[in-house]
Amino acid sequence: MKKRVLMLLGAAVMALSLGACKDKKKSEEPEQQQNVQQTFTVAFEVDGTRVATARVKDGEKVTQQIDDPVKTGYVFIGWYEGETKVDLATYVVTHNVTLVAKFEEFQIPEYNINETKDALKTYYLVVGWWECTDMQDDGVTPKLTSHLTPETVRLFYYNLRNYLTTIGATEENLAAVTFRNYSSGPVADMGAAVNADADVDLLIGVGNNINSTAGVTLHNSSNDYKFQTEMGDPLTARYVACPSSASDFGVETFEWLKGTDAGKDAFKKVLTQAEIDASLVPEVIDLTVTVHGDGEPVSTHLQDRDTPVTMPEITVAADKVFKGFALSNGGAVALNVAKNATLKYGDFETLLAENQTAIDLYPVLEDAPQQDKTCKVYIQVNGSNLTEPEAKLLKGRFLSTLAEDESATIEIVNANADTFETAVNTAGDVDVLVGGNSPLNRFTATAEGPLANAGAKHFVNTSRKVEILNTANSRHLDFAKKFYDFVVAEAVELEFHYTYWHKNHTWVTTEEIEDIDEAIDDNLNHFFGFNTPDQYKSTYNLVVNKYEATNTGVADLGAETRALREGKGTDLIIGCGGNVASTGGMTLVEDAKDIPTTIVANNRKIGLCNENPLARCIYDVFDNLYEIYA
Repeated sequence: MKKRVLMLLGAAVMALSLGACKDKKKSEEPEQQQNVQQTFTVAFEVDGTRVATARVKDGEKVTQQIDDPVKTGYVFIGWYEGETKVDLATYVVTHNVTLVAKFEEFQIPEYNINETKDALKTYYLVVGWWECTDMQDDGVTPKLTSHLTPETVRLFYYNLRNYLTTIGATEENLAAVTFRNYSSGPVADMGAAVNADADVDLLIGVGNNINSTAGVTLHNSSNDYKFQTEMGDPLTARYVACPSSASDFGVETFEWLKGTDAGKDAFKKVLTQAEIDASLVPEVIDLTVTVHGDGEPVSTHLQDRDTPVTMPEITVAADKVFKGFALSNGGAVALNVAKNATLKYGDFETLLAENQTAIDLYPVLEDAPQQDKTCKVYIQVNGSNLTEPEAKLLKGRFLSTLAEDESATIEIVNANADTFETAVNTAGDVDVLVGGNSPLNRFTATAEGPLANAGAKHFVNTSRKVEILNTANSRHLDFAKKFYDFVVAEAVELEFHYTYWHKNHTWVTTEEIEDIDEAIDDNLNHFFGFNTPDQYKSTYNLVVNKYEATNTGVADLGAETRALREGKGTDLIIGCGGNVASTGGMTLVEDAKDIPTTIVANNRKIGLCNENPLARCIYDVFDNLYEIYA
């Protein structure tokens, strides 16, 4: 019996122990649950619409960037929980909450924004604004572009006055600030009025064509003196421009508008004094940028936004392509730029963590795709914006630079924006576009060939654009970039060379040569639409040279001509015979044709040796060489 009693006692003890453990576990569960940190939702609403949401742990603050909302005609006064104003910098979240934006109506002073120039007055700052006054096709609905209204222009006026006061402007200075309304239908009319006044410091509400179609030259003739920001009602991305007529103070004001958050916000909300003050505090930069390349890494200490980073040599083998920079050796591309790009602080700003003072950049090289040395280009010709002779000249100039294994198909399309767009889409395999901003901005460009202005002396209208399409054949990209770089750069010199075979002036006389020389120059001037002699040469970086061959035998004349220009020969032969190819050994684009006896009396021919656009022009009109100006 003792044994059974002991077993029962053991079972009782075990039961008591298990019960104690269960009780202990139960007592610990609430304490463990209390250690789990709960997360709450903070919603931000403006006039009943949620504009942002943050997830915040219990007892912590909102760290997400929440921008102050903008409401035309009102001043934002803060975020409210019920009737209590919340300071996000100190607000501790303990529950799900909706914070509501509150505004106060702001009455902007009735500034005169429609002044005209007073020739007897000295101005402190001149601001012009523009809204298109054309009607849409229905003849009733205004064709608004900038969406500037008197209220939104006066809002900017108010902010500008506060900025000027902050930097030391007196009441006398403010009285000499003027806002002028240059609103018109055609943008060219606005540009003409601005140019006529010749004292405008700032233009707001204009388009990207301010320095092309509008004809307003920017400060330093640079595209850096226009920038895009939101303005108007509804808010619309439009340009602010600084014309060449701007004073030094006007340029300084433009730089503040362009280079600070407060300056950009001055067009869409009432600035607080704190925002203006903060925008005037010099930015302190302390960043060491180390770029790795072929040898030892090269470091640059940046203390301002304008100092460029010193770059090392970076060798890219023939079978590799440079894709940009990574933040670690062997890492993925974080900075998508060209190998020879000029890098400044703004290029790295978004890559930096808070308080980071150093950054390393490692080149990323990838295997080069198999490339074809060919591409397909479409050029838009449209009125005087880009003429057919200019398009032919670009085509001939580029083709003249190619090696034997390189080729380009260049199609010239005389069309408006809609028709040109249709032609490109129908073709379906176009790599590069050249033309006006209107059709080209309907397409998406590659990062390697973004929409850019053509270089000098390609076109009279310097706003003509070029871009590599993002749908371009991947095997053509390298060669497409070659064409793109060619158009963006200043036009290389192009020579038109013609040669006389005159056989001691028996085939072509001295008098005939003099008359032909003069007529050739007249015809080329006419080809490009100029009236002043030789104007086409300086406008398009062209050279016209002639040569009078000295030999008399046809075979010797051929050898002498083929040796010209270091073996490049000539573009056009004047005075040859039918045996210019067979006996003379010259290669012609097409069979030589007869020269009218009214031009060369001795029954001679003219031969086209190269498809040079100037040579083709003269060859095609040679039968009527003297009649264009008759």
